[in-house]
Amino acid sequence: MDPLAFDNSSLMELEEEEPICVESAFLTMRVMENYLKSFEYFLLVSCFLSTFLQIYVLVKAVKYIRRATGDECLHVFLLSMTLGDLLLTSFCYPIEQLREQEIIKPPQWINVAQHFLTWVGLSASSLSLILLNADKLLYFKFPLRYANMVTSFKGVSLALFVWFGCFVFVFLCWWLECFTCEDDCRQLMILPNKVVMYIVFTVSACIAPSLTSLGVAIYILNVVTSHRSKLSDENGNSSHALATRLRTFYFIFMTTIFTVGTLLPYRIYNIQRQLTPRETGEISCGSIIFSWTCLYFVSLNAILNPIITVTVLPQYRFRWLCKRLGSNSSPAAVYV
Repeated sequence: MDPLAFDNSSLMELEEEEPICVESAFLTMRVMENYLKSFEYFLLVSCFLSTFLQIYVLVKAVKYIRRATGDECLHVFLLSMTLGDLLLTSFCYPIEQLREQEIIKPPQWINVAQHFLTWVGLSASSLSLILLNADKLLYFKFPLRYANMVTSFKGVSLALFVWFGCFVFVFLCWWLECFTCEDDCRQLMILPNKVVMYIVFTVSACIAPSLTSLGVAIYILNVVTSHRSKLSDENGNSSHALATRLRTFYFIFMTTIFTVGTLLPYRIYNIQRQLTPRETGEISCGSIIFSWTCLYFVSLNAILNPIITVTVLPQYRFRWLCKRLGSNSSPAAVYV
């Protein structure tokens, strides 16, 4: 769960304190509490199920990278993005959910690690999506020079640079003491004079990558739709390779749209909330439900990404599922 949702009260506190929001005829404190708890249990179960899919995607990605099929960068960047999602769904989000439900009470160092790795996983996953879009942009923009411009060494170097940069940035935020830990670091409180650091992180690691990926994806879509015949001529007889590249692009395009739809609403809403805070008594229960739902969508991004991967990308589809559905495309084929 996002560590910066610090001004939303925990579910257990709803029962102990005075009403924290303005109730309506349909949205009462009890309805809100039941909704939030149900959603959190759903996310907890989904995290464990998604983890198995992410491990499957990682194993397949490593296999294709070792095969040197000609599109290693795709698999390197997908591996990088999936590693970020795996970090979130296998450790960060479950720890957050179990702690908020008071099922476990982790020590302070676990809470610190959870917050730290959540920041790293979110930013690394978003930046890896930019690399996926950039890879497709170079292929469709320069199909004849793509093999020389994009190599596996460059792809691995870029992925490592992204992860190194994410660790350094998050470490600086902790080192500069941009927030304070409360209750064994269960919650993080952004200091009033350090809000700008949170805004910088949100814009640079979440909003800018999402919008950049969206812009690149829309541009590639225009290139593909308007120059598809030209691309076919430039690829000669490699119609299978072009078809595979197109399917790969559609996967990246769908992932980008999904990422923008799940990450941006909460980020934009949270920045607005930091800049113009409101008194607790002025907040309606509907506003709190909206805030938490947007936050849950952030978790859904990492949870559902592998599902998009194994259903859209031919290389990563389940062999038994393809046979059951009567698909002619073999997921074990070599794609170049």
